[in-house]
Amino acid sequence: MPGGGAMRRVAWIDPVGGLAGDMLVAAFIDAGASEAAVLAALEALALPGWSARLERVWRGPFHAARFVVDLAPITAHGHGAGAGRDHDHDHDHDHDHGPGRRWADIRTRLETSALSARARRHALAIFGVLAVAEGRVHGMEPDAVRFHEVGALDSIVDIVAVAVALDLLDLDELVVGPIPLGTGQTFGAHGLIPLPAPATLELLRGFAVEGRELRGETVTPTGAAVVAALGRTGPIPRMRVVATGVGAGSWDPASHPNVVRVVLGEADGSASTEVAELRAEVDSLHPELVPPLLEALLAAGALDAYVTPIVMKKGRPALLVTALAPVPMRAAIGDVLLRHGATLGYRWSFAARDEVARRVVTVDTRFGLVPMKVGERDGAVLHAAPEYEVCAALARTAGVPVAEVSAAAWAAWGSRA
Repeated sequence: MPGGGAMRRVAWIDPVGGLAGDMLVAAFIDAGASEAAVLAALEALALPGWSARLERVWRGPFHAARFVVDLAPITAHGHGAGAGRDHDHDHDHDHDHGPGRRWADIRTRLETSALSARARRHALAIFGVLAVAEGRVHGMEPDAVRFHEVGALDSIVDIVAVAVALDLLDLDELVVGPIPLGTGQTFGAHGLIPLPAPATLELLRGFAVEGRELRGETVTPTGAAVVAALGRTGPIPRMRVVATGVGAGSWDPASHPNVVRVVLGEADGSASTEVAELRAEVDSLHPELVPPLLEALLAAGALDAYVTPIVMKKGRPALLVTALAPVPMRAAIGDVLLRHGATLGYRWSFAARDEVARRVVTVDTRFGLVPMKVGERDGAVLHAAPEYEVCAALARTAGVPVAEVSAAAWAAWGSRA
């Protein structure tokens, strides 16, 4: 690897037999995420009616981990999803003609949970894209989407477990290889559903897929939602491999090993990376709402967010809102843009970014400690800058101009040993 820069933690998902939520949980735990920490986070949600465990199974030549969730008996319509548990796709939605949990209610539970901030963002992003996809398929708003009782509990367990595992592994990027799709039919709330399920195909927009001569559900909506919310399609990245994991589904066909592999590695932080660029033109956003919009985008994890004056059709003045997001955070940041940006939609695309490795060095000044943001490449310092917000706070306390505090930070930086 090229030397000198900070390392990024990268995971490549190899969907050998398909993708399902439980398969991904098992693979991430097998790759090093603490099983005890994952289960403890799930128990902290205080959701009754389930228990979970990890077991070891053979799938073809793979000795794999399997994440098993046992649900309390409840009237449901299971159908034997191929990639995961028999009820993995039992989160089809109805239009208020049966018991279930609305996405809006699930979001509230997740937002008020004791999950870490990053795990909570991951879980909200995954469930969010799933609700949007199902809403499009059923012609309804995402907040009105209702997950059937079994499927809701099943999906919450899988999605939160994935979110916690990703947080524990401290991953910066998720890349997904070509995804195999089977064919056939399955049964849901609205009767027979063709495979791949409509919501699954909606979620896999932009991802590389390949057909399999196999009748069965190789990819569930939950599995597709994980990669749609947090990952990008691509070959295995250039990295130093540090761990691998294999997760198994409950289905064990003779035709192929029903597993998903995860390869964890470290990539040079100074190398070229991809970011997601989100853009929306808005002509009805009050000027007073621009600052809170930018603050919300940055708080959600955007790398940068800015507004540009533009002129739209019919000569209307408007604003172009742009946000740069880490690829795994694209959906979560897009949700913030939709909620706060007075827009009905946004466009997004991948953008290549060359960046230097960054670190923070704290210097001592007569006003107090000031962090210096330092950019390096190949071990050489290219530039440094004092953190403005800290300088501004210290300046307010001392009753001096910000420039004076900044100058003191520069002087301390220049005189460091």
